[in-house]
Amino acid sequence: MIEIDGIKLSLVDVATVASGAEVRLTPEAQSRMEASRQAARETARRRPVYGRSTGVGANRSIVLPQNRTGGQASPHGLNLLRSHAADAGATLGREVVRAMLVVRLSQLAAGAAGIDPAIAEALVHVLNDDTIPEVREFGGIGTADLPALAGTALTLLGERLPMGGKQLRARLSDWDTADALPFISSNALTIARAALSHQVLDRLLYNATTISAMSFSAMSGNPEAFSPAVAAAADTEAVSEAADTLRSLVEGHGTPARIQDPYCLRTLPQVLGSQSEELSSLGKLLARVVVSGHENPMVHRSQADGTSDVSHHGLFQMTNLARRLDALQLAVGSACATNLRRIDLLCDPAYTGLNRFLAADDAGQSGVMILEYVAAAAAGRIRANSHPASLQTVVLSLGAEEDASFASEAAAQLESTVQALPTILSIELICAVRALRLQGRSAEDFKSLRLRRMMAAGIELDSEIGDRDLRDDLDLGREITLRDFTD
Repeated sequence: MIEIDGIKLSLVDVATVASGAEVRLTPEAQSRMEASRQAARETARRRPVYGRSTGVGANRSIVLPQNRTGGQASPHGLNLLRSHAADAGATLGREVVRAMLVVRLSQLAAGAAGIDPAIAEALVHVLNDDTIPEVREFGGIGTADLPALAGTALTLLGERLPMGGKQLRARLSDWDTADALPFISSNALTIARAALSHQVLDRLLYNATTISAMSFSAMSGNPEAFSPAVAAAADTEAVSEAADTLRSLVEGHGTPARIQDPYCLRTLPQVLGSQSEELSSLGKLLARVVVSGHENPMVHRSQADGTSDVSHHGLFQMTNLARRLDALQLAVGSACATNLRRIDLLCDPAYTGLNRFLAADDAGQSGVMILEYVAAAAAGRIRANSHPASLQTVVLSLGAEEDASFASEAAAQLESTVQALPTILSIELICAVRALRLQGRSAEDFKSLRLRRMMAAGIELDSEIGDRDLRDDLDLGREITLRDFTD
């Protein structure tokens, strides 16, 4: 049971709820939302409020009728939800949508939306009953995931069936106009996709460091590139830490074969450190936005006199998130060159002392030759994803909205990269394990417990080195690269 208080929600919590954990709103969060709702109402009686007393987008100058007349709800709120609920493309997975819902719930609990707490309670029921909305991939452009959240609202109202056609246990009876825009004014889907990718990439990059150390050992690399003097002179702390980690992993691996190694071995601290640095920066940003109320307008009380007010703003434009995602994507994409080169050198007798392509003989067997092609195909996908999404822009709504961050596309690109990267890592793992085994080395030969654990896991991969179908090895290697070895 994950408690949602609007103050703290870790990325691990987001992933846990995405996997099926239940949630609970704290009483403090409920009180905060009710206070925000009252503050929004007070402000709306005193001044125009975008989306509450006006239309949205290019309709912002149109004054709406009162939300309720003669006891009947104004249709504007429902009209807004219905008109904005159109998304398209492939249906997103259950985990992604659950992550979106818990992020949105946490943001509402922060108390800046001025929204009816009953809507947040409805999200709790949807998550705990696993009656989640169907959400499709196209709709958001990094200025709020309007179609995804409008469609979620229609599901809460019973106008759309949840994923799989399962019926809601409890649904909302109506939707006040005042609650429509605040609910959909969020990048919860984009943030959720980025958070889930971040959590998987955290494991992948940890394991990538271990696998690269295995390759280094199989090729008898020179650890001077990881020396304390080199680490101390590094340009960032992350590169310094990577050098220290690599030095501990390859300690006692054997006599160096060269005075100076190829870049794919010698520059490992820079390559791995840059990825770690960008992953950390993205994680810090995501940790803020999963508990931040970015709804436009933002409801608050004046610190000076305590009166209620709203601020019309542009925080929903996820410019920094887009750039953080792009920077991480570039770090991972550029590293692919060194992954491919290590795989290539592991197939080269000049670097391992073994048969070409780590084959059983040197009389024409292909060994792991085809795996280079598979790794290159996956690297091609990752490099294509590395084109910065934040360079894009668009003008919409009769010119009222003249830019967009496209953080949504950046999150989708990173998601695609996270799906492709395990293929490259699994192939380097297969090659490194095979090389070490053919050199007569086992897990017990290494001082590093971390490296021994990876080597022991990899032993399952390669019981027969004669030419054969390697698909099962790829599948198992992928599963190993996704394991959590940090315990």
